[in-house]
Amino acid sequence: MKNITLNIIGQSILVDILKEKKNIIKMNILFFENFNDYSKSLKNNSVDNIVITHHSNFELIEQFKPKITNTIFYLTNKKKNINVKTKFQKYELTYHPFNLINFIEKINLIYMKSKFANNSKINFFNYTINLNTKEIYNDQNKLKLTEREKDFLLFLKNSEEPQTIKNILESVWGYSKEMETHTVETHVHRLRKKFLNSFNDNNFIKNNKKGYYI
Repeated sequence: MKNITLNIIGQSILVDILKEKKNIIKMNILFFENFNDYSKSLKNNSVDNIVITHHSNFELIEQFKPKITNTIFYLTNKKKNINVKTKFQKYELTYHPFNLINFIEKINLIYMKSKFANNSKINFFNYTINLNTKEIYNDQNKLKLTEREKDFLLFLKNSEEPQTIKNILESVWGYSKEMETHTVETHVHRLRKKFLNSFNDNNFIKNNKKGYYI
């Protein structure tokens, strides 16, 4: 697991939950009572530091940009459809109900994208992914990926075990009850076809009874 530090502002219950799961989460945790306390530590803007706070701090944090260069997760109630801004895309998290494992997977996914942003290239088994151009390639060929396909592959690469459709929907798609479960299966089918046509690779994305993996 990467040496990620979660800078959590004003969410003491979340801190307690994460510390109870420390053996699973394996991330450093720093707690700040309020935004003013956090602002004193802004000199430590490493990409390994991720900020988690309530959406009520949105305006305060916006005022401090560009001093804050870390990825930011804003927690929100389900009824409040507020977007979460990160360095790369808009993101939306639901505070209730809260799935801790999927939340950590989202953090891992965003971390991977930010960690390699400057270099933009990630070695991916026999392939390389260019995050900027959204291309995956080997010595012979290259394939253009959609944003979702790129995130899906990064998610599987970062997973230590096969991932169920439910986990993929929640962590990559931003699960909603209205979303049809065959969404993942359809995307996997299309992506497998692309790999077959571009690389003659029919076994890159695998699956078993536990889920999808690479």
